[in-house]
Amino acid sequence: MLQKLTVLIIFLLLFVSNMVFAGVTGKLKGVVTDKNTGEGLIAANVVILGTGLGAATDFEGNYFIINITPGTYDVKVSYMGFENVVIKGVRIFSDKTTQQDVQLVPETFETEEIVVSGAREVVEIDRTNTASYISGEQINNLPVQEVGELLQLQTGVVRDAGGNLHIRGGRSGEIAYLIDGVPVSDQYRGGSSIGLENNWIQELQVISGTFNAEYGQAQSGIVNIVTKEGAKKFGGNISLSAGDYVTSNNDVFMNLDDYGLGESDMSLNLYGPIPGLNALSYYTSFRYYNTDGWLYGQRRTRIEDTVPIQMFMHEASQNQSNEERLIGIEIPDSLQTGDNAYVAMNPQEKLSFYGKASATLSTDIRVRYSLFYSKSESKSYSDSRRYAPDGTRTLHREDFTHIVNLNHILSNRTFYSLSISYTTKNQKYYLFNNPLDSRYRGSAYSFEGFYYGGTDNGRSDITNSSIIVKLDLTSQVDNYNQVKFGGEFKLHKLDYFTMSTISDAAVYLEPELRIPAENTAGNNTYIHEPVEASLYLQDKLELNELIVNAGLRLDYWDPNASIPENLRAETKSSDGIRLNTDFVDADTRLQFSPRFGLAYPISATGVVHVSYGHFFQLPRFNAIYTNSEFEVELGGLQTTMGNANLKPERTVNYEIGLQQKVNDFLNTELTFYYKDINNLLSQEIINTQDKKVYARYINRDYGNVKGFILSFKTSNMGKFSGSIDYTYQVAKGNASDPNSVFVDFQSSPPAESEKQVIPLDWDQRHTLNASLAFGNPGDWNIGLIGRFATGQPYTPSNPSSQLTDQFENSDRKPSILNIDLNFYKLFKINEFTVKLFCKVFNLTDRLNQRYVYSSTGNADFPYRSYAETEILRQNPNFTLDEIDLRPDFYSEPRKVVVGVGLEF
Repeated sequence: MLQKLTVLIIFLLLFVSNMVFAGVTGKLKGVVTDKNTGEGLIAANVVILGTGLGAATDFEGNYFIINITPGTYDVKVSYMGFENVVIKGVRIFSDKTTQQDVQLVPETFETEEIVVSGAREVVEIDRTNTASYISGEQINNLPVQEVGELLQLQTGVVRDAGGNLHIRGGRSGEIAYLIDGVPVSDQYRGGSSIGLENNWIQELQVISGTFNAEYGQAQSGIVNIVTKEGAKKFGGNISLSAGDYVTSNNDVFMNLDDYGLGESDMSLNLYGPIPGLNALSYYTSFRYYNTDGWLYGQRRTRIEDTVPIQMFMHEASQNQSNEERLIGIEIPDSLQTGDNAYVAMNPQEKLSFYGKASATLSTDIRVRYSLFYSKSESKSYSDSRRYAPDGTRTLHREDFTHIVNLNHILSNRTFYSLSISYTTKNQKYYLFNNPLDSRYRGSAYSFEGFYYGGTDNGRSDITNSSIIVKLDLTSQVDNYNQVKFGGEFKLHKLDYFTMSTISDAAVYLEPELRIPAENTAGNNTYIHEPVEASLYLQDKLELNELIVNAGLRLDYWDPNASIPENLRAETKSSDGIRLNTDFVDADTRLQFSPRFGLAYPISATGVVHVSYGHFFQLPRFNAIYTNSEFEVELGGLQTTMGNANLKPERTVNYEIGLQQKVNDFLNTELTFYYKDINNLLSQEIINTQDKKVYARYINRDYGNVKGFILSFKTSNMGKFSGSIDYTYQVAKGNASDPNSVFVDFQSSPPAESEKQVIPLDWDQRHTLNASLAFGNPGDWNIGLIGRFATGQPYTPSNPSSQLTDQFENSDRKPSILNIDLNFYKLFKINEFTVKLFCKVFNLTDRLNQRYVYSSTGNADFPYRSYAETEILRQNPNFTLDEIDLRPDFYSEPRKVVVGVGLEF
């Protein structure tokens, strides 16, 4: 323990003395010259209007301004004896240098301020990796509702059948999320700890593949969001919309032929100064969203029918006929007391809030406080409960984050930032609030995969929270080197509780409910408080013909937990399930991550970049800490055990790319990449000395990804804009799921886990994204998004042959095509702007197949022999179509949303 404390103290000392500012600001630089002579003008003033930021040119006319919040600005350049110039619409991006050269002309007797439009950089000469930027204005023009839809539009991003996002072939948890430079990743489950909303975003930056040393705990990509903030003038907007599914596939989706208002969406945004405090401004955003979803069930049986049906089946099975043994026993309608009403089975209701207060204490010091809050309730569809929908649990999620940021400009070359954040995310999952609610039942009778009543008795209450401190410094050391160095400290807390109500009774009697004893397999509670710390140093060298990004990152990890000394120990005789062994402290970890990127202009309109880096990421906390009581359930393999000694997962990335301006209206980008992945999460099977068995998480899986991206984007085309990108990618590994060893062992006989490299579940070879917009954004606009993707792999089966299983992931699902549309029209009424809009998702109402039957390779029906088909046709309880139908195998049908907005 003394050694751990020593390492931690060293980290804290280094942390206090070294600082860096994560990528939430940009830089503006350029040269101011005399238009007539071409000579640089000394001490010309360059000011970003409305910000207080500015600089003076040096002896050669060069200038730079750092610490600029992403956005669009007007820049004024002035010099005695020359006419002033105002450049409008200069766009600043996170982590990026915007070049803006200015030519001044000598003033005349009738001097007027010259106003020009800022030139949009077609080729980003300082970019050494693959990155994309989406502004809040662009988001308003896109047919999207959620942040995940924005991310799916980016090159190299794949959405798997379960809806999880993968960047460049990595597993879904390999993405780091940051808000205003502060990490907000969910360390327990992956994804974001905050329920992000589109109308909070000033700029969304997605970095895929390689990224600088300032970013950690990610292997595949970074999602960096800069949020909106207040203004000097009061304003705001309100939006109301409603929608429903309009589909012709009513034979697949139940209850969608009755059009109504299955979805409602309301948002309110207010911003401006605080009266009487000119130095203080605010931005607030509220959103309420409610949807019934597109997957319905029908209440044929109620929870109360569970026991009567079990009693009937128990008695009927004693005297069933040969025909009933073959086709099944008919359950009387009198025992199915449901009202046959349609019940939404994947609904969601969400309330979210974002607020930011910004205070300018002086020309050099600015303080910001942000609050993010989200509360939601949702259900996940279960096809087995399609006709008994009342027994499914509800997920209750509540999260909030506080962020305080102090930004202090020390000089025109140097500034620092201190950020402190507190995030907590709570998820409760249960059917009834009281674990002994009399409505709970045991397992219901099921037939042909459908339950007759019954309840899901499991419940959980899991809270993961973190306190993060970041102390940051950025310095433009000279005209060529911008240095960032610093670190962060994270203190996590995981408060975990799971339990399952036990129903003690014969299947045909009313249940007697009880709660399992504490610290047994059915009732688990534990708390863990791990610690993270990191340091990094990053230098961006900008020469006229060369841009170099080089950095080094150091990460420290202390799981602050124990592991069993003897993994094969017998279980304790007192309870029969806990390992009877001593425990030792888990190891701490130190990881060094070098990063390097280079960009080299090959012409005035072309830039080549190469990058390389090592990236480490801790496994999710649910793998590190699950089953912290080290219990082994009886009766075969039923137990999964965490491992606090897990090593960070590792990826080595390589990338080379070309940006090229084709003409005044078109530019293209071509990028090749390769990544080697190891130490991925997997499992091992352990047999105890008293013949029990359990699975334990270890670092064993591996994989590799290769591919290339080709994209085209238009520019300077007036009322028309568009882009198209193509990604070819091969993602392979020995396992897609960290739990595959556990699943394989469940088969009889146990299947041997894969030892060769196979296509991963999200291996999407060909992806084509296209976007098109035309119109006048200040009046009307039509936007279209199209996505085409070849099918992801699945493991086929051949039930008509003795070879029932084939090679894993050796066949492909059907391709996917989706088109979304957004149209709006603006009307001016005095000081107000009214916006009428319509969004159509899945415009062509295509039945995209997310999952397929392994025997046929499609979602329509499985393979059956003629005899099996005829038997099922005589089924007394379900039709053959009802048995074959899997609405959850398909993606969302056509949805139409209409609404009105008011801006003031």
